[in-house]
Amino acid sequence: MLRRNAEEVRIPFTAIARIRTEGRAVAVELTAPGGAVPAVHRLDGVSAAAANAFAAAATNSLPARSREAEVVDGSTLVTVEAVTESVHERRARWAKRGAITGVLVFGALAVAMGIVGGNAATWFLGIMVLIVGPAGTAVAAVGAGGMWLAYLAWFLPRYGITVEAVRVSDTSDLLGRAGNYTYTDTSGTSHRRYAKGSAATVPVAYHPAKPATAVVCHSWGRKLWDTVFGLGVLLFGLALLASAVVLAIGTFQGMYDDAMTPQ
Repeated sequence: MLRRNAEEVRIPFTAIARIRTEGRAVAVELTAPGGAVPAVHRLDGVSAAAANAFAAAATNSLPARSREAEVVDGSTLVTVEAVTESVHERRARWAKRGAITGVLVFGALAVAMGIVGGNAATWFLGIMVLIVGPAGTAVAAVGAGGMWLAYLAWFLPRYGITVEAVRVSDTSDLLGRAGNYTYTDTSGTSHRRYAKGSAATVPVAYHPAKPATAVVCHSWGRKLWDTVFGLGVLLFGLALLASAVVLAIGTFQGMYDDAMTPQ
């Protein structure tokens, strides 16, 4: 199996003529009838050591072929499947991009503050913005995520479909015992949900149009607490962001020049 960003190429051993390594690339040459040009599937940007190990292991697994055996067209045996991201993978990818973008933006802002002010004090304020800005962004993002989950916790039990999810594995974290649960939607597709506690089953409410979007049903008091906590985290993150913006605007407008000038 060769996995790229958008597809998985599955090649049975019977369709492989040989495997070549070319530095940080792997080339899988398929079998082809006499006179035909063999198809080649190439995967670039891998570790050279991993490429050599893969080629050696796969080559040892290739079936022995006699000279009299009919050579098949290996390309007809290859299957290609599109790779779709899960919700968690997509969120993680966007979170990573957002974090990198935020650090770059606040880093550029901090440098601009130091250059505009032209003294040690403004460089210090720039460093403060570089620290407080990304921190505020991260805290605000966590708070926004908490508010979204709190919204789902109120919305889905009332307007979604509630089913019993069955515990399939045990896990634990700093807050105690937890587990992974599976539930089945109306189309027969199974989904997994993480939940605290040790119960054998938990009630789960999922969105009718998006069955992978689901929440564990909690009491009214628990939902209220989660809402208040998420709102508090969001407001704290926004306050940190606001302080970074005020420091930056004040520096560009020269509001702190008098305070920084020794008397």
